[in-house]
Amino acid sequence: MEILFDFAVLAFVLFFAYYGWEVGMWTAGVAALELMACLTLAVLLHEPVAGFLASWIGMVSNDIAQPWAILIAFGVLAWVPFVVIRRRFHTTEVVNLEQVDVDPLGDRIGGVIAGGIGGAMLVGGVLVTASMMPFLASFKPSGDRMLFDVGKLVLRTAGHFVTERPEGYDGPPLPIHGGPASTKKDSRAILTCEPWFDANEDGEFSAEKDRYRDVDGDGSYTKDLYAADVDGSGKRRIGLIDKYVVGRWDVELRVPVRPRTDVQKPAPKGKRGKKGTGETPADVKPVESDF
Repeated sequence: MEILFDFAVLAFVLFFAYYGWEVGMWTAGVAALELMACLTLAVLLHEPVAGFLASWIGMVSNDIAQPWAILIAFGVLAWVPFVVIRRRFHTTEVVNLEQVDVDPLGDRIGGVIAGGIGGAMLVGGVLVTASMMPFLASFKPSGDRMLFDVGKLVLRTAGHFVTERPEGYDGPPLPIHGGPASTKKDSRAILTCEPWFDANEDGEFSAEKDRYRDVDGDGSYTKDLYAADVDGSGKRRIGLIDKYVVGRWDVELRVPVRPRTDVQKPAPKGKRGKKGTGETPADVKPVESDF
């Protein structure tokens, strides 16, 4: 099914690239920047706004409070401002290139680039919004299986404005990308699994029914995933890309942490000195002899 979404994404991007060719670099570029700003605002602020909305929706039903609050919050922050800006502050008047001294061919080529970027952001925003819907789960595309996954593009663009960084960590932002995968050789890595949603609630992963996030990129579900504990929480951090790919933003994805048996724990510190060295710990007094 993902191949159909790939064709749809490619078709829309080409359409908006043609739109940029027609209207020029200025008009297409402004629209792309406005859309990018609105989507970035929604990605960064939808969670706190959804928490506020959930308390109000919960008065009607607790079952629908969180999923609908997330969808409404993202839609209000992303699409409402964009539509208002486009309708309130823009007209259909075409820029006169002779007045601004711009090469017509260069303006059209720039319009194609700006239109293509804007189209990718628009379709990506639609994919992210669709992944938040608390219904039609079987029709949601999986970003890990798409060739042109512009939904991740939207989330990664917003990630450039995330300031949260654990001390000593300079990798991709954790709120967006989640905890990075590691290797078995890393003795400090935690043993977990790739995040997944238990659709049939049987407690066991099923490739036919359950959706998962391919963190290590091997194309299959990894039951034994070694992940870096960069924030010191003792578990792998779930990012927005994980939620987007799985298509569940309102529940905790399954990422249980299991003890590692391949790493030898350091021996506890005792009161004895080193064997064969004759050393005596400073806090242990020698036994006095009567002889």
